Amino acid sequence: MLRVLDSCADVLTCFSRRVNGPLFILAGISLIIMVIPTILDVLSRAVFSRSLAGTLEVVAFAQCLLVFASLGYIQDEDSHIRVTLLTERLSPLVRNGLELFNRLVPLGFIALSCYSLVLQGISKQFLGETSNLLLWPLHYFLFFGALGAAAFALSLLAGTLRVLAGLCRNGEYLSLLGGLTGSLLMFFLAVYAGELPLASDLRVLGATGLFFLMVVILLGMPIGLAMGVVGYIGMLAMYPGIESSLSMLGMGMYNTAANYGFCIVPMYILMGELAKNSGISRDLFQAASMWLGGCPGGMAMASLAGCAGFAAVSGDSMATAVSMGSVALPEMRKKNYHPGFSCATLAAGGTLGILIPPSTGFIFYSLVTEVSIGKLFMAGVVPGILLTVFFIIVVYVYARLYPGLAPAAEKTSFREKVVALKGVTVMVLLVGFILLGILLGWFSPSEGGAVGAAVTFLYALARRRLTWKGFLSSVSTTVTITSELFLVLIGVGLLGYFFAATALPFDLADMVVGMHVNKYVVFVAIVVFYIIMGCLLNVIPMMLLTLPAIYPTVLKLGFDPVWFGVVAVVLMEMGQITPPVGINVFAMGSVASDIPLSSIFAKILPFFLCMILLVFMLLLFPELALWLPGILF
Repeated sequence: MLRVLDSCADVLTCFSRRVNGPLFILAGISLIIMVIPTILDVLSRAVFSRSLAGTLEVVAFAQCLLVFASLGYIQDEDSHIRVTLLTERLSPLVRNGLELFNRLVPLGFIALSCYSLVLQGISKQFLGETSNLLLWPLHYFLFFGALGAAAFALSLLAGTLRVLAGLCRNGEYLSLLGGLTGSLLMFFLAVYAGELPLASDLRVLGATGLFFLMVVILLGMPIGLAMGVVGYIGMLAMYPGIESSLSMLGMGMYNTAANYGFCIVPMYILMGELAKNSGISRDLFQAASMWLGGCPGGMAMASLAGCAGFAAVSGDSMATAVSMGSVALPEMRKKNYHPGFSCATLAAGGTLGILIPPSTGFIFYSLVTEVSIGKLFMAGVVPGILLTVFFIIVVYVYARLYPGLAPAAEKTSFREKVVALKGVTVMVLLVGFILLGILLGWFSPSEGGAVGAAVTFLYALARRRLTWKGFLSSVSTTVTITSELFLVLIGVGLLGYFFAATALPFDLADMVVGMHVNKYVVFVAIVVFYIIMGCLLNVIPMMLLTLPAIYPTVLKLGFDPVWFGVVAVVLMEMGQITPPVGINVFAMGSVASDIPLSSIFAKILPFFLCMILLVFMLLLFPELALWLPGILF
């Protein structure tokens, strides 16, 4: 039996990789296809004052191919967004049982999704439905979605068989029994969900679903899959009979993958990856070190200034920290900076990546709340600069109090400083052009990402800085990150159907307002909630998971949605540097593997307090966030 399981696992793994490898290449090609017609459309409007018909459909369908073609690959690589805080502390017996559970349940869910996509494709084919402008048959894309889901399921099945073989080989039959029992319970819960007593009370059903979701996430199931599973079971409880829920499953996945509004995500990620692989981070650090290096703690200040600059082309927290860390950390080592302090500074500087526009945090906030992305970008400028100044002040005070912690470097002449600005000019022009283009209506925020990616690519080519390997790395990383995030978005969409049907977010908002508690008391509670949640989840999953429930309450209390967007991003970003998750700290630990994480966390507190200070300054002076959008919009 054991030999059969091993053989089946080996065959399926080999077959899965042979299938998912070419599909992943297709996903990369689809990403490039998304950019090219977008750029041509922008140029056509600028030169001929007319848009290219069908551009939005081409981009949306290319995105659909990108998402479904890469799902199997991220499963092969086990590249999921998940919470491992609890599972890492469990005994091997329990952890191995959960590993089986976390493969079997998603396997059933993805297999159902594949079946649903096939049914929807057959339905569209029978009805002859096509896209509005290009008249492309929709069933082809639904069938491709089914193919991508099948590749995902194949990879899950191979992994499940491998886990089963491992449990049998090691004699861990209690783990095997626990995993199988939990999976069967989930199956029966899905089948008999409509017969549960709580199904008749929508508010109780919604609250139970939310609690169950948090439990499943803490047990280690990938967040996107956990949300999809809970959303689907919730819909089964509300609408007995599998037809309507099964239809929602397939169309929900397809509608998310082919939603043009979401194309802003891969566009800006690609721009950041191209910037990272074209040496812009090195230019920024060298320029900043020329201007600030001679001050006490100058190299650390230069790192923060470089992080702020790179944030304007990256928009991602961890990418900012890692990219600047790989450049700045060796220089700070040469100047005998305290290793823990150097890494803490860079980890904190990385948090600027999701605040200074263009920011992925604001992008996802806009996608969830439908607040103007242009206003959010502008709202983040002043707080982002202010937080950078706060961080630099912390470094200066540290260097004054403890000179051996961050010594000054040699001073440079004014001429050298001016010459060093050449490396910053392109970055400033690029960011300024994107923001100006969005403000003046030359292109949309989504198109701005494509324009930024294209300009960064051409700049890197002109400077001979982007190798073929660097380009492929940029595309590959973009596809992987996009696929991870879209799996969460798909889960959010399915969960959203369930929560919208229960009206839970709006009931919570009415309940909070009905308590007649001062709105600032509620605000403090939200601050504490996000600080705690930040210790468990990364920024984007936390935003997608919590905003649908919290945002209606924020509006009911009378807070400005643009202002709250800035506050929420700052609060969520705190979790990037706080234990036990502190993803930026772990990222710096990967860059400097010889530096203990405890040494980095020990120096983080002042930067964390700066972020708390910024939140309450935004509360006291909302115009810090609202002044610039008020002038420009």
